[in-house]
This record gives sequence, C-alpha cells and structure tokens, in this order.
Amino acid sequence: MPHPQDICLFNEGHVNLPPGYQDRTVNIFTAPNAQAPAFNISRDTLQENETLSAYIDRQLALMKQHLKGWQQSTREHAALGDNLLEGEIVHASYLRDNKRVWQQQAVFTPSDRDVLVFTMTSNTTLTPADGTALQTLLRSFHPHA
Repeated sequence: MPHPQDICLFNEGHVNLPPGYQDRTVNIFTAPNAQAPAFNISRDTLQENETLSAYIDRQLALMKQHLKGWQQSTREHAALGDNLLEGEIVHASYLRDNKRVWQQQAVFTPSDRDVLVFTMTSNTTLTPADGTALQTLLRSFHPHA
C-alpha cells in the first residue's frame, strides 16, 4: 500500500507516484475576464534546516537576479485557512516583454519540509479588491483529512 506522500491528488483523481518522486504540480486558475488576476498554487521543498523566512529570502534573491525590473514593495504576515498556518506574503512586480507584471505571493509550510505558494498575478496594477480576493482564497483553504 502506498504511503500518503506517494499519492498525488488532483481534480480528476489521484495516482501513486514511484518511490522518491515529489509533487511539483502547479495549479493555475484564470477568470473569464482577461483583465482579472490569475491565481496559481505551486509546491516546493525547504532545504535542510531552512526556515520559511530563509526560504523566502533565498527565493527573493533568485527573483531579483532572474526577473528583469524586479521590485519588491511589501513583505508581511499571512494566514492560511482559519489561521491553520502562518506564513508570509510578498508584494512585488517585474518586467515581462517590457511590460510590468504585478504579483502577490503567500508562502506557507504545511509540513516540516513542504512549501505551498499561492500567487496572484496581473498585467494591471493590483487593486484592493484583488487583494481581498487573494485573502478570501487563502481563508478558504481546508487541508485533506
């Protein structure tokens, strides 16, 4: 019988992963309105003895190095679900095809090593209503039983 970490769940079903494989799926959610922000959920793993804050520092350094015009504006506390997990949210923007892209990334560690990243991205400046939509998405999180 496979261990729970060897099972990959997705909307259509689940599969048993071969030994040693890790889930690096990205879920992308778009609205019918092309001007509305897109949301995605991605997964990663902390390095040995790495804290969430150190992970975010490392990722921000990579973004600054690899994303043209990277600008970080805010980094603050975030909560997932009904205060199930504490994390951080980063507000930033960068250039893609010489056009500014805005994003907010909320990062959490649901286990000792796993990282869960919720990102909202838009080709237009994010509004307070967009921020509320991301907070509503984060609050709606319920882990699998």
